[in-house]
Amino acid sequence: AVVSTQSTGETGLSSSRDLEQVIIQSIQHNVLDCKIDEANEQVFVNQISGYNVTAEQQDYLLDSLAKWSESCRTITESMQADVNNATCKLKTNVKETVEFQKAVEAAKASVKKEKPHREASSAKSRKRLA
Repeated sequence: AVVSTQSTGETGLSSSRDLEQVIIQSIQHNVLDCKIDEANEQVFVNQISGYNVTAEQQDYLLDSLAKWSESCRTITESMQADVNNATCKLKTNVKETVEFQKAVEAAKASVKKEKPHREASSAKSRKRLA
């Protein structure tokens, strides 16, 4: 069979680019064996590996996929909540670290200011004791 990449209307696809993507993915997944004539924009189909799926199987597959999709959505929402919580904790920790560093610097500055005064006081105390 020959398929023209111009025949998007027959495939239900909106553009020839979409049709090309379907063909490429079909080849990559070993569903389609074909030769591509890029110059004439044609695909020569050698073989198609199809799957016979009954209506019951379709319902089961659709239900399974819907459950899987819901599970993925739930997991994604949970992960996003975890990321938001971790981001909030990180911001709090950064803020607390900055405040702690400021307190340490203030304590260091206070010790430096008191150090000469302490040395003078202890020198006076030693003179009185002597």
